[in-house]
Amino acid sequence: MTTQPNIVITGLGLVSCLGITPEDTFDAVLAGRCGIGPMPALEQTPSPNKGGGQAADLPIVSGESPAREVRYLRYTIRHAMLASGEHPYLPSRVAAVLGTTLHGMRAGGEWLRSGDVRHLYRFPAGAVLDEALRNLRVEGSRISTCSACSSGLGAIALAVTLLRSGDADMVIAGGYDTVSEYVYAGFDSLRLVAEGPPRPFSAARDGMKPSEGYGVVVVERETDAHARGARIRGYVAGFGESADAHHLTQPHPRGEGARAAIGGAIESARIEPHEIGLISAHATATPDNDAAEHAALEGALGRHLADVPVVAFKANIGHTLGGAGAIELVLSVLARERGVIPPTQNALPLDPRLGSLRLNHEAPESATIGATLNLSLGFGGANTCVITTTKRPVAISHDRDEAVITGIGVVLPGCVGLDRFIDMLRAAPGGCFAPDGHIEEDSIAHLLQARRVRRMSGYVKATLAATRLACDQAGIADATAVTKASSVVLGTMHGSAAFCETYYSQVVREGIAAANPVLFAEGVPNAAAAHLSLSFDIRGACQTIIGSRNAGLDALRLASMRIREGVWTRAFVGAGEEHSDTVNAAERACSGSTELRFGAGAVTLVVEGRRAAAARGARVLGTVVDSWSTAAGTRDLARAVERTRSHTDLCLVATSLGAGPLHGPIRRRIDESAGTRSWHTSDLLPECFSVGGLAAVAGVLLAPVQSEAGPASGASVLVVSTAHNGGATGVVVRG
Repeated sequence: MTTQPNIVITGLGLVSCLGITPEDTFDAVLAGRCGIGPMPALEQTPSPNKGGGQAADLPIVSGESPAREVRYLRYTIRHAMLASGEHPYLPSRVAAVLGTTLHGMRAGGEWLRSGDVRHLYRFPAGAVLDEALRNLRVEGSRISTCSACSSGLGAIALAVTLLRSGDADMVIAGGYDTVSEYVYAGFDSLRLVAEGPPRPFSAARDGMKPSEGYGVVVVERETDAHARGARIRGYVAGFGESADAHHLTQPHPRGEGARAAIGGAIESARIEPHEIGLISAHATATPDNDAAEHAALEGALGRHLADVPVVAFKANIGHTLGGAGAIELVLSVLARERGVIPPTQNALPLDPRLGSLRLNHEAPESATIGATLNLSLGFGGANTCVITTTKRPVAISHDRDEAVITGIGVVLPGCVGLDRFIDMLRAAPGGCFAPDGHIEEDSIAHLLQARRVRRMSGYVKATLAATRLACDQAGIADATAVTKASSVVLGTMHGSAAFCETYYSQVVREGIAAANPVLFAEGVPNAAAAHLSLSFDIRGACQTIIGSRNAGLDALRLASMRIREGVWTRAFVGAGEEHSDTVNAAERACSGSTELRFGAGAVTLVVEGRRAAAARGARVLGTVVDSWSTAAGTRDLARAVERTRSHTDLCLVATSLGAGPLHGPIRRRIDESAGTRSWHTSDLLPECFSVGGLAAVAGVLLAPVQSEAGPASGASVLVVSTAHNGGATGVVVRG
């Protein structure tokens, strides 16, 4: 039994269409201003031009990145870190978790217009985050996460996990999304962009306004913040996450998933509904979403809902997508600090079916706010709720557990299923390599429901197939009996690349009105996690780590942390990539290597608490015993490997190394510092990005012939994945 440390907020940063500081935006909200208007930074002008929310101009700073999303995110992060004050933490103990849906999407438009694939180097979320953090002394875990429009709050929830696990001493957390023709066209194609201003919860509501925004909080453990004399802006008292398991773009009509997230947040915060002093609603002003959200709030809070003030910040700043949850949480913190209920614009006449909502339609109201509840709802039915408080939360104790792997599913070109994968591993290094190229649909058709997957991307299909194989090996015959209480954490570097390219090419070539709504919805980075929740009836958290080769191992790290903490019982952890000629051409151009082979693939692991696995009689294939992450390059990577060796019975280092000029130095460093045998999956598998790390985990657990003392003997294996910038993630597994 362990007591969780309290997590506090010590820094705030916010840029929106109403200003470039948190105070700018909040003061404008109190004054009743709306930032919706023309969007001159949009790459092309829509017709009709319904407008949106473009971030206010930043001060001009020489030498800054030309990429809009990098400049704005970097500015917001720096502002939050300055507000947090000087700190004593080593750079390796400062992490970053940022949620996003669009990441470097504008670079995709530059490529389509110029034909120069080198623009795509700035496209992945990992590249955006690396550039935004340049020289800011944030060298611990760097994670980009996507749960669509709940990404910002999802990132803050993951930051709490990093702090409670001891992985970091300080985390920069939040969300962002830039102004983009890509997303404007997509929401317009779904007929969700309003003609007039956003009218949340109004009887006259007719849609949302796409907007740009960047929101960041600095979080750390309370004891550490007190020790350095930091100003505490509130406690992150609790969070709840859930999946609707209902529809890719439509919310559950009764708000059941959102209700579960709210209930989970209230329970983890150890408060009663009547203690909530302000609700910051997701409130997109679309008819179905507002109605479902109201049902969720009413179901979770009951009669207390009528007494709790509700604010809808999107009426002022529009829908900032992946940034929305974090931005609105920053504004809620300011409301709590100032003791004021902000007004909600344009909500009258209120929809009579939503009459239990207490919205302030006039001037700001003075109030004592003890706790705030922020709710975000995303595509795929991903729901996140975070509660912040002024008073110290009641201490929570959890029974710690071990994170064990009970099922593995592998899908690679010409290598579907565990028998074929094991045969391939045992034949190495005799020339039996997984071929490069696509996953042939015929090879996985028996693992999928033909009608359900007809419109899905190759990335999603491969992930679903690998998950079915993992369930079969884990002995989960009746999946829904086990999965409802499970969660999903997936990793991908490129997601549904082909759908995104086809969709965006048409928008650039034919204009915003030509956007294909199916390709837009299916191309979101968290599409595979969403479809897993739908196909396997998963109702827990659904997160996707994106934009990095390390995303698969990062997903395993994060899920294992929560299972060890006792917060989760079971998670489906995976990584998936599809074959893309465009991605491969960009990789060759940016790495300078013309000899690279590229493959598609997916690997899924069933990860459970040891007690849960034992309760259902599951066979344990391996245990996740340790993990680390560094963004500092080859020297810190070598030190991390040496530290791992010094405190574990390490018998093997298995790697998935990225291409380019860092490949050779990294490989030599690992070989020199491992002090034991090294196995490099790049000698066996084509480049499959985020899948490589989990393929290495699967390999050392399923076929421990790679070393004289494999994990089956109880020895430990370190699996390392590296990113293009030299950052690395390591996970130690024991058979």
